[in-house]
Amino acid sequence: MSYLVIKSLHVVAMVVWLSGMIFVPLTLSRLAKDGGIDSRQATQLRAGFSALATPAMLAVWALGLYLAYDLGSLGDAWLHAKLALVVAMSGLHGVLSGQLRQLAGARLAKPAAIVLKLHWLVGLLLLGIVGLVIVKPF
Repeated sequence: MSYLVIKSLHVVAMVVWLSGMIFVPLTLSRLAKDGGIDSRQATQLRAGFSALATPAMLAVWALGLYLAYDLGSLGDAWLHAKLALVVAMSGLHGVLSGQLRQLAGARLAKPAAIVLKLHWLVGLLLLGIVGLVIVKPF
């Protein structure tokens, strides 16, 4: 496939992934304020997150690494910094997934406070990632 097709798929996957990473914490926060989160609601959120955000994250990784290899930029410093931020974003994905799993199994009464504010951290990481890709400062 052409570079532009792969790049487009990478960007679309990134949008889907980060939409889930922002939507789920906002929804959990709203549900917590409105009287709590029951396991049925958590199960539905978990199913949507698992069906959309997780495959999108895997696609972001696969397509992004392919693009980096294809362009010969695996040794670029800006890419190493970007990858560090994407690793952090993937870690947050894992934290959110774990919280949803515990909420859905009724092993957790409410999500951790950091999870309810996770959308802000996701936004900051996204700002850094996009900034590094566009500016390539080093």
